[in-house]
Amino acid sequence: MQTKSRENGRVTTPAPETASSRPPGEPPRDDWKEAFLMSLPRYLIALAVIALIATALYANGTLRVQPASGAPAAATGYRVYKPTGHVVNITLTTTETDQTIVPAAPGVEPVVYHVWTFDGTAPGPVIRVHVGDTVKFTLRNASTMGMQHSIDFHAAMTPWANLPAAGSTTLSGNYQPVNPGETKTFTWDAMFPGVFMYHCGVVPVLEHISNGMYGAIVVEPNNLPKEREFVLVNSELYPTAKPVNGAYVGDYDKMLSGHPSYVLWNGVADQYKANPLAVRPNEKFRIWVVNAGPTLTSAFHVIGTMFNSYADGNPSNVVYGDQTYNIAPGGAAMFELQIPDPGLYPFVTHAFAYTALGAVGLIKVDPNAPAPPASYPMMGDPFSAGVKPFQPPTSVAALINGSSTGGMAPSPSPAGGSSTTTASCAPHGSLIKVMAQNSAFNQSCLAAPANTPFRIAFMNMDPGVPHNVAIYTDSTASTVLFKGSLVVGSATVTYKVPALKPGTYFFRCDLHPTQMFGTFVVK
Repeated sequence: MQTKSRENGRVTTPAPETASSRPPGEPPRDDWKEAFLMSLPRYLIALAVIALIATALYANGTLRVQPASGAPAAATGYRVYKPTGHVVNITLTTTETDQTIVPAAPGVEPVVYHVWTFDGTAPGPVIRVHVGDTVKFTLRNASTMGMQHSIDFHAAMTPWANLPAAGSTTLSGNYQPVNPGETKTFTWDAMFPGVFMYHCGVVPVLEHISNGMYGAIVVEPNNLPKEREFVLVNSELYPTAKPVNGAYVGDYDKMLSGHPSYVLWNGVADQYKANPLAVRPNEKFRIWVVNAGPTLTSAFHVIGTMFNSYADGNPSNVVYGDQTYNIAPGGAAMFELQIPDPGLYPFVTHAFAYTALGAVGLIKVDPNAPAPPASYPMMGDPFSAGVKPFQPPTSVAALINGSSTGGMAPSPSPAGGSSTTTASCAPHGSLIKVMAQNSAFNQSCLAAPANTPFRIAFMNMDPGVPHNVAIYTDSTASTVLFKGSLVVGSATVTYKVPALKPGTYFFRCDLHPTQMFGTFVVK
């Protein structure tokens, strides 16, 4: 590189440096580095010009490259420190019911699962509030199985338990269990925007979430523009190998293994293949996604396009041009999309060992797609992705409305669950052993010697779920002969039963009369 110097009033240009002209031992000058540093300002100016041109080209909305607000990401995410004073009243009722998780189709038999729920569906209703709102929440426990339930809002900042009094081990607080037939009300402030999970937190939490006790709550930011929206909840189901009275129940051992039989969007396998999420070409829209788990990571991916992702749905946590986004169990994200070309675009979990278990849906980009809704309900139907107002299933509507019967079917006759004939059922001593597992007895016929006291060794293998053994004169269960105390699993108890006269009677679990019953022979 040549440099100029001023000597005796004249400008001189030194000759280029050569190996022979360089003093012995002196390293060569880094001429390329000097040239780069001198040219750097010009490069920076050129890059700035390119950026301005690119911004102008994309300002017409052809491709979403900026946050929805058009402001820098750091300016759109926040938390509030004082509630706005607006109070939102929300009530959820816990109960159990049957839900079709695989609809009938040509060559496909329907699959029905006995779910534990908030308001009768798994997931529970999609809840919407605004950042800064005060939520006045009521939990009603109408469990037909005699279970405790609770609530855990990931959107709330409130103690799991209050500090116990000195010398006491009794816990109280907003997230503590609610007994069957009881109600708890508390308030909390929605301080952070985004999308969050809510779920039952009673131990074992794994079992309560796996059986369906979860949902999504959207805390809407103040400054997101009005766009079409969908809410998706990813979850896993771990059913037993065989149904019990027509419905599969949760298998706790499978839950512990982390190997689900189904991975679902909003509680039903592949439902958005038959009913795609419809949008228009080049329309900006967003999807709020919660991964209820309870165990697997959901790798959200849309085949054929990319998106901007927002961790936990907070506008300050944005990544542009994402292809796949991992959502941890109990985590969430919001995705903004804009697809120019008509067509079908599958959304999946890119963890493909689980995709074929039901976690496939379609986005249908169609010029004839209906216009987006003017607004979204505070309590949304999860199966419509939160678009339609929530309506509880008919089978549990009475429970939610306060009925004590809840529309429960009468106890079936022993023949409905019996696989052992009465003739082959005979007593073997004065100790009877019976086990409850996956909400089913391991025997459909029990036998005891007549006219002598006997014992029933009852083993409850369902963690956190209460069962008992009760003996009645017949299946109407109107006259009780013996009623064992409730046993919360995993635990074993030995009942002492007074002598009974010869006869054929009926036994059941009082908390699960429609699925746990059988014949009791005394002879």
